Amino acid sequence: GQLYGDVLYFATEGLAGWTHSDPRPLYFWVYFVGLNGIWVLVPGLLVLDAWHQLATAQRGHDRPRHKAH
Repeated sequence: GQLYGDVLYFATEGLAGWTHSDPRPLYFWVYFVGLNGIWVLVPGLLVLDAWHQLATAQRGHDRPRHKAH
């Protein structure tokens, strides 16, 4: 949900031609992109970690098992 909101936040501002953001480079890159980018980076890393753990668990589950006689 957080990633979806961030994509909408950046996309709507981009489609509006960045008219609602301060054009000064410090404000734009540090505050708008940098600080808001944290809200994209952290959930993105958590999604990648979850995907990795799920893929590892699935590989372990799919591994053929030897039956004991």
